[in-house]
Amino acid sequence: MWQRLCCYGCGMLVGVLIAMVYAQHGSWQDKYTNAEGMRCCGPVDCQAVPVSIVLHDGAKVQALVMGITVTVPAASVHPSEDMRSYWCARRNDEAPANDNVRCLFYVVGS
Repeated sequence: MWQRLCCYGCGMLVGVLIAMVYAQHGSWQDKYTNAEGMRCCGPVDCQAVPVSIVLHDGAKVQALVMGITVTVPAASVHPSEDMRSYWCARRNDEAPANDNVRCLFYVVGS
């Protein structure tokens, strides 16, 4: 009986800890999606980095991300709500590239 209660308690604790990690991550970013309809951010894929918009033609946005030029769909680019710019990568172990941007968040006026 005690073993079952301990297992149940441990399982509940792990569930609460996981929920807390997700609840604390990105809060304002969680409501945004990219051009494919995917959520912009997961727990570890958005990094605060320099992002500057170079060109916005309505359909595509050309931006500098950490000094690297990328072109992504406009629906994947959003204004930041906390005055910091972010790059949300598809693959965290690679540099910014056209195919490695899930979303960009830019500081308005940058």
